[in-house]
Amino acid sequence: MSQNASFIPLTLPGPATSPGAHIPSPTAPIQLQSVNSTGTSTNGSVDEQAKRDQAWKYEGYQAFSRWMASEDDFFVFRRFEALNAGVILWMQDRITQVEKRLEEIHQRVADAPPEHKQKNCSFRWDAQYLRDRHELMRELSGLLHHYNQYIDTFSRIRAKPRAEERQIANVRNWLARDAIDPDESAFLHQTGDLITINSRNRPLLGRWLEACPSLHLSRFFRAKHVRGLHVASSSTRYSDNQKFETTTNMCIILAGACLLLAPLWWLAYVSESGVKLNIITGFVCFFMTIMTLGTVNNPFGVVASTAAYAAVLIVFMQIEGKA
Repeated sequence: MSQNASFIPLTLPGPATSPGAHIPSPTAPIQLQSVNSTGTSTNGSVDEQAKRDQAWKYEGYQAFSRWMASEDDFFVFRRFEALNAGVILWMQDRITQVEKRLEEIHQRVADAPPEHKQKNCSFRWDAQYLRDRHELMRELSGLLHHYNQYIDTFSRIRAKPRAEERQIANVRNWLARDAIDPDESAFLHQTGDLITINSRNRPLLGRWLEACPSLHLSRFFRAKHVRGLHVASSSTRYSDNQKFETTTNMCIILAGACLLLAPLWWLAYVSESGVKLNIITGFVCFFMTIMTLGTVNNPFGVVASTAAYAAVLIVFMQIEGKA
């Protein structure tokens, strides 16, 4: 498509040496026009405010990936359970079809007259004279390998713990700056399908402590900055997992010491057997509750430790009775 354009003759300025040219005086100051570009300084660098306002341009996936890799609690991904189950079912159906086809070939060979000299006893014979079964076996080997490998991989993914609410909140808070396209950050809405690689086996007491935001902001639980790993940001605080585990263990030890010494001193000043039995019953129940919430033992371990604790109190009561 052509366009008509009217050309306007322009008068170009002559060179500075041409007659009548205006040459500015060396002493006259030359006014420089300042260019006001948003968020850009004179040397071309971008200030922090512009980076925050346009995080989608200056941060994006590069900053998001670096931030996510700096802490295990930030690794939150989808498990895609339904899709993985569908793929496994699809592969299973394909293997079933091949299995049925092999059974049909085997039965056809078995029903063939003896003069046809068909056989089911040799893979080498199949490679020469029964190519259908040979090709089906070749396809089946690849299908089974992929099927077994897929199930094994997905079983390890399913073993990963589900993402906790505080971990999802961490990622949601970072994405609030609109550094990632909303359609691509919508995976956080699938809370039931989100997993984390942080598979530390913590007791319920430890999970309660780590779920407390004020503890993460305290100076005691703050982790030492690791250069090259942690992201230097005013909006991100890294906490030390080892300090949380140490605090949890110390709480359990102190609680155990109190539960062991308090009933002994109480029983020493009680003479009635019925009152002593009530004291022992109460402390045994409380000890079982603490063991359930504060440790990662299985039910049998909790019962065994509670039985040992009750035995100590019963022995002490008998000693006091004899005295």
